[in-house]
Order: sequence, then C-alpha cells, then structure tokens
Amino acid sequence: MESLARTGHWRRIEDAGQTVLLWSPGLCDIAGFERQERLDAERAISGILDEDRPVFHRSLREPGVGDDMEYRWRRPDGEVRWMRSRLQRTLSRDGAQIVMGVVQDVTEEHRAAEQLRERLVFIQRIASRIPGYIYEYRMRADGHTSMVYVSDAVREFMGVEPHEVLADESVIRRNVVVEDLPLVQRTAMISLRTVTLWQCEYRVRQADGSVRWHMSSAMPHREPDGSVVSHGFTMDITDRKRAEQEVERLAFYDALTGLPNRRLLLDRLERSQANCQRSGSLGALLFIDLDNFKDLNDTLGHDMGDQLLAQVAARLVKSVREADTVARFGGDEFVVMLDGLAPQLQEAAAQAETVAEKLLASLNKPFELDGSRHYSTPSIGITLFGDERLSLDELLKRADLAMYQAKAAGRNTQRFFDPDMQAAVNARSQLEADLRQGLAAGELLVYYQPVVDHRENVQGAEALVRWRHPQRGMVSPGEFIPLAEQTGLILPLGQFVLQTACKQLRRWSEHPETARLSISVNVSARQFRQADFVAQVLQTLRDHGADPGKLKLELTESLLLGDTQDTIARMAQLKSEGVGFALDDFGTGYSSLSYLKRLPLDQIKIDQGFVRDVLTDPNDAAIVRTILALAASLDLDVVAEGVETAGQLAFLRLHGCEGFQGYLFGRPGPVEDIAALMQPRGAGW
Repeated sequence: MESLARTGHWRRIEDAGQTVLLWSPGLCDIAGFERQERLDAERAISGILDEDRPVFHRSLREPGVGDDMEYRWRRPDGEVRWMRSRLQRTLSRDGAQIVMGVVQDVTEEHRAAEQLRERLVFIQRIASRIPGYIYEYRMRADGHTSMVYVSDAVREFMGVEPHEVLADESVIRRNVVVEDLPLVQRTAMISLRTVTLWQCEYRVRQADGSVRWHMSSAMPHREPDGSVVSHGFTMDITDRKRAEQEVERLAFYDALTGLPNRRLLLDRLERSQANCQRSGSLGALLFIDLDNFKDLNDTLGHDMGDQLLAQVAARLVKSVREADTVARFGGDEFVVMLDGLAPQLQEAAAQAETVAEKLLASLNKPFELDGSRHYSTPSIGITLFGDERLSLDELLKRADLAMYQAKAAGRNTQRFFDPDMQAAVNARSQLEADLRQGLAAGELLVYYQPVVDHRENVQGAEALVRWRHPQRGMVSPGEFIPLAEQTGLILPLGQFVLQTACKQLRRWSEHPETARLSISVNVSARQFRQADFVAQVLQTLRDHGADPGKLKLELTESLLLGDTQDTIARMAQLKSEGVGFALDDFGTGYSSLSYLKRLPLDQIKIDQGFVRDVLTDPNDAAIVRTILALAASLDLDVVAEGVETAGQLAFLRLHGCEGFQGYLFGRPGPVEDIAALMQPRGAGW
C-alpha cells in the first residue's frame, strides 16, 4: 500500500536518554535509500535541502507548529523530490515520547500545480492580446435582424467596413467559405431562438486568397420588448487550428516517415473490421519486416537506417491504392491494411498475394543512401480478416506469426497465416507454463546412461534430465530442452541436474564397488556463461560432499563461438579443483583444431550421427577414424555415443576407441539400472 501511494512512515522513540528512529520500507523507497529499519538522525534528514531544513526542525521542536509541512528532498541519485509530512506526538504506556510521521512523495502534484499555473498565465497573456472584433447583434420579435455595434477590427478580420455592416449585417458573412456558411447561419439562429450560448468555428477567405480560421462566440439574452440581443466576439484561431493539426499528426502519425502510426492503424483496423461485417467484403493485413535491418544500423549508422525507412515508406505508399493504409508499426516493421477485397476467401487471398508480390518487387530494387546503393529485402506475413470477428491483437499476432514463417522460409518472401502455426505457438506457450510448474512441483527426473570401457565394464554414467508430466507422461527431451534454452529455464534445470548428480556421486563414494564411478553432466552455453558458474559448480560439489574428480562437465562446440579466452579461464579454474571436461557431439558444430588444442579437455565424445552409419557410410567411417586418430595424438579419451549394435562396437574397438555409450549397454534410466549392471539387486546403494 505504501508503494502504491508513494508514502512511508517513521517513528522516533525517546526513552531514558535513548532515541530510536525507525523507517518503514516505503519511506526508504521514496527517499532513495536501501530498505533498512533503523537510521541515525543525521542520515534521516540528510536529503532535506538546506533552505527547507528550518521548517522541518521547527515542526519537530514546537508542538502544534508546522505539523503539516512540505519540503524538498535530494535522493542519493541527485533527483530532488517534493515531500509532504504530517507529524503526531504521543506518549507510550511506559511514558516514552513518540513522534510519528507520515511522508508522501508529492512531486507529481507539485509539477501538475506548476504546469497549471504556467497554463493559467499563458491563457491570461493570450487573452489580453487576442486579435478580434466585438459586436452587438439584435433580432426583434418580428424576426428582423440588425448589427447594433461592431468594432473597427472587423475591417481586418472580415474585409468589410464597420459602417457597411451596420447598414446591412449580411455583408459580414460574404467572405465566409461557402462550405461553412450553412453551419454558421444554422447554429446562430438556433442560439437566438433558444437563448443559449453560440460558438462556431469556420473559415474565412482573405483578400489575398488565403483562408483563415475564425471562432465566433456570443451569449444572447431576451429583452422586455421580446427582442433577443447577443453580445459576442470573433477571434482568429488559425494558429490554434494548425497546432491541433500538428498535435494530431504527432499523436497519429510517425515523425520519421509521415505514415500513420500504430495507434491510428488500430483505429482504422477496428473500423475496417466493422465495415467488413456490414458489407460482407474481406480485408487483409500485411505485416512487413525488413530483413537484417539491424546490420545496416550497426554498420552504417542510424542516419542511414532512417533514410532507408523513409524510402521504404514512400515505396509502400506508391505500391498500394489510396484507400489502403500503410502504417509504420515500429522500428523496421510496417503494416499494410487492404480494404474492400472480394468476399470469397480464395479470391481475397489472391488479391492480397498480388499486392504482397508487388511490394516485394518494389522493395527489392536498390536504395540510394547518401550516393551509395544499398539492397534491402522484406519478409511479409499476411492474414485475412472480416470472415470472423477477432480482436485487434489477435489479427496482428496472426500477421506477425506469418511474417516469422516467411523469415523461416528464407526471408525475402511472403507467407499467409497458418492455423497450424498458431496451434504450435499455443502449444509451445502451454509447454513453457507446464515446464515452469514442473520445475517447481518436482516433476523433473535425472536418468543415467552407462558409459563402459573396451571390456564393457561400467566406468560411469551420463546424467540426462527427463520430465514426467502429470497428464502427458514422459515428455521427450527434444521437445522441452530447446524450449528451456530459449526461455532461460535451462539455468534452474541445469542446476537441478548438477545437484542431483553430485548427490549421487556422494552416495556412490560410500560403497567400494561404486566409488570409482564418474558422472557426466551436460552444460549449456547459456549456463556456462553465467558470471557465477564456476563458483556455483564448486559450491554444489562442497554442499553434497562430492569428489570433483568424479564429475565431468560436457560442453558443446557452440561455446567456441563466444569468448574463447573466458571459456579457457573458466575451465582452468574448475580443472584446478579436479573437475573434468568433455567436448560433446564432436564433429557436428564449429570444431577448430586450434581451439581443441588450447581447451583443457579430458575427453571428446563422437556424435551418434557418425556412429549410426559407420558400417554403411564410408564418409562416416572415415570421420570416426580421423577423430580417433586426432584424439590419440592430443592424448584425449574418446567415448562413442549411440552404439547400438555389436558391429558398430567391433569397428570402434578395431580403430582404437576405448569408451562407449549407447543402447547396446543400457538405455537412460533410474540410478538403480546402473546398480543392476554392477551387482545383484538389494545391495542398497
């Protein structure tokens, strides 16, 4: 509640020569301090500006004086805020004197008041200088009208002489723009007949042919003889009208391209949907994203990027009908809204596709940026609307999804929204929510797959995470691991696997027959790049009493794309504590012999994709032999993954491989499965 109201409170308790000053969290927040319950008196007033301190001190010293006060407070970051404080004094039951205060941040109130004062001054200044004319107009009971008085300024404003107006009041209207004259006459007559305020804005053509906006206002009253007399004034509001138009332009149009912005697009889209429902016609949204626009900004600068955006906007406008809307949605994203398409879906889709191809052709032509040619391509997502009532957000989401499908198809193309794609996105969102809940609910498990030597003796295991969903059962790792990578859930997931593996190492160390076993844990690039990764691994080992020499971290080759020096430094830190390293899925990523030589590795793992066809594909066989020879020359252990047949095992043994992992030796399963490979059931480890 304090946070919502931007308030806080404090108490000062004086008892037996001791003074305690207590601050609430809300008061610490608005003061810019870290949350702390107790403050010393000097720090508690440290932010009050010197010129405001006398008021504050007087209110503390003199009961009843200044209990409600306002002062300025300088926060630690230098920002000055207005505070309003209210004090109350009381005695506790044990006689201690207590001063309590409530403090509210009223900066915005002060700003609003200041703005209001400034506006009032501005209005008063303008009102005193309004160029205009005043008049008195009379309509008798018989309907006869006349101008009783008009000031000389009518000559400048309306281009007529005052005496002409007094002789014939109709001459004052002869320069009113023809289209506005009926409005002026009708509203003026209604005001006279109903004796109500008249105010009307209209245009007047000047002697030089220019047009200016006028506003006339008059308050009529009825006289005893039945006549209605109006006293009024007319002022020039051309500047105000222009300002309003500029405000509208800023509010509804993009400053760089002059196109309608997101706000105006949504308004037009809502109207277009309603028109489609009434007329039965269809419309289309084309969501356009410039491919690799960020590269242009990064290499040539934002000025060049702005030039490109302005030229793209101009080409888009030229490529569609005047009735269609081209809007800048934000950044390098544009939206084209097509109205009045055919009522049949197929025909409307064909029309939208034709426009999309026209846009593609236009934007594929070179752009001239400061005398240099630049090429840019768009990805266009298309969705039709009008056949069903959808929210604006849903329509834009569909077009956006279709645009990403166009990017996935190679860019510089167009794609229509596919309901299956929407279903996949919804399923992904649901899976992410389920995974978050599953992590919290303990639905994730760690399975172990044995790693054996050339005699098929178990040397250790690889820890593999599995998910037992309460409704779906076991969810494939290929389904949820990439999702965890994308959403950041790989961090808590990876830590869970590491902790579980360390616990198991500790259990194995307590039995002579398993004390020699090691466990390999996969580490994602994102997890490895965390600033506290090394400390986290070492702390986890200490927390569970696990031997670092029995833990092996499996890294992927994607790590080589990052900061290699940082990677080596982190590995060296852990290596010095005994932790081993393996390079997983070797040969499938960005392998570099120079990196391989520099990294403090213990082991490389041959990807199962090479092992699978080692007996049938000469290329795979050659790659495996090369990896084994390379590892031998670098004194690295090798584990072949995905070994499923005796023939594969024989080939690998023949060429010097001494470590194996795959279904031939055991599938991933509970830790008890590893126990079954080493000793009879019931051994209790």
